[in-house]
Amino acid sequence: MQFLCDLPWVHFSMFPHGSTSVCCEAEHKKAIGHGYNIDERGKKNILGVKNYSIEQIINSDNYKRIRKEMLQGKVPDACMGCKKIEDSGGRSKRIRDSIWKDDWQAVTEADGTIKPNLRSIELRLGNHCNLRCRSCNAESSTKWIKEYDMLKDKLPLASAYDNIRAEDRYSFDWVDSDDFYQDILEHTGDLRELHISGGEPFLVPRHFKFLQGLLDRGKTDINIGYHTNLNYDLDKIKPGLEILSKFNGVRFNLSLDDIDQRNAYIRNPANWELSIKNIRLFQERYPNIKLLICQTVNVYNFLYVEELWQWLQDNDIDLYHYYNHVHSPDYQTAYIIPDKMRKQKLDSLTVKLPEHMHTDLMGRYHNELNYDSARETFVHFTKALDNTRREDCPTVFPKLEFLF
Repeated sequence: MQFLCDLPWVHFSMFPHGSTSVCCEAEHKKAIGHGYNIDERGKKNILGVKNYSIEQIINSDNYKRIRKEMLQGKVPDACMGCKKIEDSGGRSKRIRDSIWKDDWQAVTEADGTIKPNLRSIELRLGNHCNLRCRSCNAESSTKWIKEYDMLKDKLPLASAYDNIRAEDRYSFDWVDSDDFYQDILEHTGDLRELHISGGEPFLVPRHFKFLQGLLDRGKTDINIGYHTNLNYDLDKIKPGLEILSKFNGVRFNLSLDDIDQRNAYIRNPANWELSIKNIRLFQERYPNIKLLICQTVNVYNFLYVEELWQWLQDNDIDLYHYYNHVHSPDYQTAYIIPDKMRKQKLDSLTVKLPEHMHTDLMGRYHNELNYDSARETFVHFTKALDNTRREDCPTVFPKLEFLF
């Protein structure tokens, strides 16, 4: 079967620092990280909106090569991650997101050039954020920068922030550029899906102009998904919410990881009372915007993983609830919990969680993956960050005391 994917033809993915990639999971074997263009001479150039237009990025040498190789029946190097997942029987992003099945050969020139017409856009609106989550970094949160500079030489922080701020072709300022939003608007004639995250996207009000531009073009039927912590004054973002209420399919994926002080520890300095207040206000004021709970499973909350869902149910907050999972840095994944203890925990949850949530956890963690080597790093990282933040993990999470 031919290895075709819709995304190189219809998708645009932006990273917080202004670089781009064919998709958020693409691998570039000849380059470090995402957002590079390797031209026919093997020269590496950073593909970012600071120096390139949307059309130049979509028809860059790297993007064109990927499209040509797919049409030739090859698996591009950038797409080997999906290929490995599929070979092991998994459902890759290529399979999940290839829903249009157009005749891509007919719209592609011999050298791989296409006329940009985006159907799916993914924008990570810089690193402006009001929280400094334990598994995050300075690339995605301005709140992390001070601690990053203090700890980068002492801890194995999963961040390339020094490289990013040293490279003048990167920029976090694109999120406030009217020129960028106007440029991307010109390629949204068939837009169906828009995914917006950050940082915290609602700290970037300039992007509301982009939303208004979509409305002005009659694009009320697109699906818009946000990832937000909802830990702010709703009145301050009222103009944006009023615009969003005019679209037909808007959903907010609300990041909540645990209850009260445990959530504040993981998503420091999240205010639990404010989050719950905003959920209730949001349901009252904006009933046409769908709220979902996105709980990120990690080493800290795994042994408490069912309690957030139970608390929300007990307090009459009945929202669709699903799991996200920390996979980087590896020393914060739930695999840090020993195999036997993980399995015992999962076996105890059969009647405590909805089936889709329990099935997700079982499929990921009811196994014997060995993360013993990362456990020591987890303890070292946690103690150092606790010292900086004047917190104490075993006090907040007594079930984790055995690790210390």
